[in-house]
Parts: sequence; C-alpha cells; structure tokens
Amino acid sequence: MIISIANQKGGVAKSTTAINVAAGLALEGYKVLLIDADPQANTTGVFIHPNIEIPLDKSLYNVILKFAPLATVIQKTPFDNLHFVPSHIRLSSADLELAQAMDNRSERLKRALGPTRDEYDYIIIDNPPSLGMLTINSFTASDKIIVPVSTGFFALTGLVQLQETIAMVKQTQLNPDLEILGVVCTFWDHTNVARDVINQLKEHFGSLVFETTIPKNISLEEAHSRHTHVFAYSPTSAGARAYRDLVKEVIAR
Repeated sequence: MIISIANQKGGVAKSTTAINVAAGLALEGYKVLLIDADPQANTTGVFIHPNIEIPLDKSLYNVILKFAPLATVIQKTPFDNLHFVPSHIRLSSADLELAQAMDNRSERLKRALGPTRDEYDYIIIDNPPSLGMLTINSFTASDKIIVPVSTGFFALTGLVQLQETIAMVKQTQLNPDLEILGVVCTFWDHTNVARDVINQLKEHFGSLVFETTIPKNISLEEAHSRHTHVFAYSPTSAGARAYRDLVKEVIAR
C-alpha cells in the first residue's frame, strides 16, 4: 500500500507522522520505503545529518525531473525493514520545472514506483505543505492519504482545498481510486479548543478520524534532533505510545 501524508497547512506534524508511522510499520515486521517529497527535507535530515550534502543525483529530484530509476536513490537506514528516498532543496523548483514539461508531469512518481512497488509492504510519502505538482504526483501514485491536523484554532484551514485536490485527482482519472485512509489529530492537549477541533473533524469526516490522537510531546522533537525515530529514542514516551497505537489503526484499515 502506498500512503501519502498530506496537508497543505504547515506545522501539523506531517514529517513526524511520516517518520514514525514508517518506523512503526517496520518494527511490526513490514518492509517499508519512506519517501521524502518535501523540499524542506526534514525527514531526510533525520536519517542523514544536515551537514552532509546529498548529491542531487541521489535524491528524489533526479527521479522526478531526470527520470532516474527509483532504485538508484533508495538508501538503507540503521533500522531493519526501513529504507528511504532523500529529498533535495532543488525540489523547490519542481513545480516550475514540471509546469513546463509536456510529458506525464503528474504521473512521474507513479511510473517510477512501478518496478519497486512490489518490493515493499508499505510506501510512505512525506509531502510538502502545498498542493502543487509534487503533491499531485504523490496523490497520483498513492492508494490512500493520511491527513494530520493540528488541534489548534486554525486547524481546519485549508481542508476544503485539500479535499478539492483529491477530488480533482480522482475526476481527471489520474487516480480514480484515491481515498483518505484517515485523519489524525496532532499536538493534542486537554483544552476546549482541541476538543472543539476533534468534534468538528468527526462531524465532517466521521469514522475517518483515527481514534488515536498524537499529544504534544517533547520526545518527538528530541528524537528528530538525535536523528532517529521516537521508538528508538524514547520507546515508553507518550509520543511513542501514541504512534504505536496509530500504526495499529493503519494496519487494521
């Protein structure tokens, strides 16, 4: 199954969710490929120290813009069952470069994943906080979407546009079977605002809202700074327990 982690609103824990869902699935024994499609490369920075420069030809840029085989950019991680594809700052120009392209500009990632798809049980794609061509490529390639939503006051901003983009991908036949796997509430705390957000999400998305909520938890940030996932850094933390529960829900769906 190919799952995009997406929300065009920034600061909703997309990368944190992508990293820890991928790691959690790997710990459950599934073979997982994590793809960083965000030019900010936060996910990449967890597995490759930011001081180490990633060659352009060893990044997702080379796959989407230069048609390189995906297998040439897949890297191992220190963790069993988990491989990843790094991003690159040059992906920030991908929307412009793809807008000028004439051939299958929305399907490049899907085509690149074709020969590799059957080698993995799950492929998780971390997307940029936008609804541009990189995200369209991810949606075209994906079976499902997980939408992280921060439980803050402006949490619901942009969700209508996200749904419209999903509908466009389906209606234009780029990926008619694309569906939302679930909506996960992040940065949860016991406030009235957080409870109101969850109630509104359940009114709008119903059973698509995961039962698991991801709390505000310092261990999640600290794990990133130590270049690892939360299960390796602090396996008994509230953040690890929450993502472990979320992974179980993802598998069940």
